[in-house]
Amino acid sequence: MKAYIQTEKSGEFYNVNAFIAYEGFKKFGFEIKKFVDVDEISDKNPENIIVGGIGNVRRRLQNLNIIRQNKEIDYPEELKPFLKRQIWSSTINEIFNKKEWNIFIKPQIETKLFAGKVIKNEMDFLGLIDNERDTLIWCSELVNFKTEWRCFIRYKEILDIRRYKGDWDTKIDIELVKDAISQFTLQPNSYALDFGIDENGEIFLVEVNDGHSLGTYGISSADYAKFLSARWSELTQTEDYLNF
Repeated sequence: MKAYIQTEKSGEFYNVNAFIAYEGFKKFGFEIKKFVDVDEISDKNPENIIVGGIGNVRRRLQNLNIIRQNKEIDYPEELKPFLKRQIWSSTINEIFNKKEWNIFIKPQIETKLFAGKVIKNEMDFLGLIDNERDTLIWCSELVNFKTEWRCFIRYKEILDIRRYKGDWDTKIDIELVKDAISQFTLQPNSYALDFGIDENGEIFLVEVNDGHSLGTYGISSADYAKFLSARWSELTQTEDYLNF
């Protein structure tokens, strides 16, 4: 079993997530292989996991001739009741022309195209408008989240929950998280449910994130390796050697 982990040209792991993955897979006896450019990997065995940025992970899947649907799982239909706010599909040009201000937008397909941002006026479109093509986006009503958590879900069970924003003494409703998991019928083998709480104490589902290349947010190295392995094996239709 091998784990290919992305590094800088210097040989240092490209970020803390890569290092934590290294620690985790090493614990479980994986042979660790470093890489800088995913296209340089000649190994064609889909069982061997890759750890890196979202672009590299998806390019590796392409290189293995594995088809992954392009659309993200940000807002699953089954979880709409947990969103508690209006979310709709649009394009950059449509929002700009309609002057729909005071909303949050993020790319629907090209997740690395730009970071999700709040649109308050025309100036917020700088760098977003492309005259050659229009960009498909998600739009959301604004919610002032005071605290946010990432819930790591693996095989329909909560693996860990990590607060990444806000007050340390705010509590998340675990039963609500479990309810969301049970309602998410088409869930992948590993993914994250991000929840936030507003100034009135109401809890919202912020978004859902695919599990193939998420940040650690403080999760243990062993759990992180198990989390990544679950999703990679599902995408490649291979055995998950860490399914225990």
